[in-house]
Amino acid sequence: MRFFSHSKLKGFTLLEHGSLTSVRTSARNSLTGFTLVEMIVSVAIFTVVMTISLGALLAISESDRRAQTLKSVINNLNFALDSMGRSIRTGTNYHCGTAGTVTTPQDCNLPAPYFAFEAFDGSDVAYCLDNGLIKRQVTTGVLSTDCSSANFVPITSSEVTISNLDFYVKGAPRSDLIQPKVTIVLSGYVQVTGGGNTQLDCGANSSTCTIVNLQTSVTQRLFDI
Repeated sequence: MRFFSHSKLKGFTLLEHGSLTSVRTSARNSLTGFTLVEMIVSVAIFTVVMTISLGALLAISESDRRAQTLKSVINNLNFALDSMGRSIRTGTNYHCGTAGTVTTPQDCNLPAPYFAFEAFDGSDVAYCLDNGLIKRQVTTGVLSTDCSSANFVPITSSEVTISNLDFYVKGAPRSDLIQPKVTIVLSGYVQVTGGGNTQLDCGANSSTCTIVNLQTSVTQRLFDI
């Protein structure tokens, strides 16, 4: 005949009972929530991370806006210079500056803001700078030397402000036996569009502006004989 203890009749030993109690206690502890300090620390970390992320997002958005504006301006300037180069290359009778008769060939070793020539179709063309824009006049009559007159039409966009436009001409007179050559130098700045599509003042916000400096040289295609 076998005898069983009271604890054995319950189906587990005292050791087993102690282990079961420990497991139940651990289970109750695992169901407890965060303390107030843990919540405050978590919220603080989340706030810092979101602040940094938001700042990075705004910086990326600003950089993208500036890149798009600069791309548009550079495309416009390239188109304007290419158009000027094609017209000047096929023209004759280069005249630099407003002094003298603008249809008579004239060199200028010093920079001049006005340039005129005879186009391949016989019309007279002039380029100059007025109010931050490069302007062009085409006529079969008398060329104007007043760039602000209605005879001149802008060929550059208002998105870029041209602050300086200089022409250098060498070899314009046919008697010098030098092939005519024109060097165009321009500089300006791009105004970045801010919130609400308002243009920022580059003088007061120089960090929001991009400086543009371009130079090109054009030689007359026809031989100067």
